[in-house]
Amino acid sequence: MDKNARSIDGRELDLMLVISESLRFISDKAIEKLTEQVGKIQKNRIRWVLTVPALWTEDQKQFMRRAALKAGIIEELSSANLLLCLEPEGASIQCRNDAEESLSS
Repeated sequence: MDKNARSIDGRELDLMLVISESLRFISDKAIEKLTEQVGKIQKNRIRWVLTVPALWTEDQKQFMRRAALKAGIIEELSSANLLLCLEPEGASIQCRNDAEESLSS
């Protein structure tokens, strides 16, 4: 895995920083929205599910766990609060849920 992310105009930035800050932003927005809808929540009670490509190696999946740790959404690498879901499995579950909703309407 490359250690740097490169923009279209050629600028580079540490990939871990890009991913962890992206996860931090997304998690902050999700928590903000949840708080609006249900009131105060405990961050350590949230189970985060991140989809990853099915072809990723264990090292690449571990990179994503380290990025989540750096983003502050989990407290330790082996946290049960983070589930990595392979993209095809996630898509399959969503398709099934969509089909169940349309059948029950």
